[in-house]
Amino acid sequence: MVSAMEFPPEELSALEERRMALSISEVALESEAIAGGWMCYSRPGCWSNQANAMGLDGPVADDELNRLVDFYRERGAKPRVSACPSTHPSLVKGLESRHFELCEILTVLARDLPTPSTPVIGPWGPPDQKLEIREPLPAEVDVFIEVSTSGFMEHDHKSPGGMAEITRRVVEHPRCTPFLAFWDGTPVGGGLLETLDEQACLIGTSVLPEFRGRGIQTHLMAHRMEFAARTGAKWITVSSLTGIATERNARRLGFNPSFAHATFIQHSG
Repeated sequence: MVSAMEFPPEELSALEERRMALSISEVALESEAIAGGWMCYSRPGCWSNQANAMGLDGPVADDELNRLVDFYRERGAKPRVSACPSTHPSLVKGLESRHFELCEILTVLARDLPTPSTPVIGPWGPPDQKLEIREPLPAEVDVFIEVSTSGFMEHDHKSPGGMAEITRRVVEHPRCTPFLAFWDGTPVGGGLLETLDEQACLIGTSVLPEFRGRGIQTHLMAHRMEFAARTGAKWITVSSLTGIATERNARRLGFNPSFAHATFIQHSG
């Protein structure tokens, strides 16, 4: 087995970019293959309106970039395209010539998973007795969607219905497993785990504001890591903006920065 830390950044980023592109293409309402990746669309303002994994197999032709712009223009959306260290330089060059601008940089952190019988431990101590983390029951899926998207809706109110719709599709995806956190019986947070062969990824985690600072997010991460190890995954990733709680908690859990993931958006042209 190759350790996640032994992968060159270009190789790890290509694996992660392809996983993300495939996953979004499978949950988005519309998706088309393009330049080795996928361009996807669901609803106005939805996070699935993006193109991923373009340019991993070589240069991106002008006609492909024009097709990308037309795809989103026909749907009244601004094109969003991701790039990583393994992306061919022609993608970014072509985006710049079409008035795309850098709008976000995420750090992708990675670590190897422990053996299935080894608990994830750290300096934060055992979970509070009031904390319970488990998969939601069918009747609790709506509650899971509400609490697990709460943090994202704090910053993006464009499409609350679209957020709930796409999150439900992610919850129902066969490679994704949701986990709901309860504090003294009250649902207070949630997060998803995605697995693909030996890869695993922590996605979509939020804790209600009034329950933050109690270690809930950290334990949600650790719980999903242990679950991922039991599925046979060997290494795991999580993406985060710099300096936020997700990054701090991931580092406490032994994650290390691996590469930067950039997103470009077309504002004009």
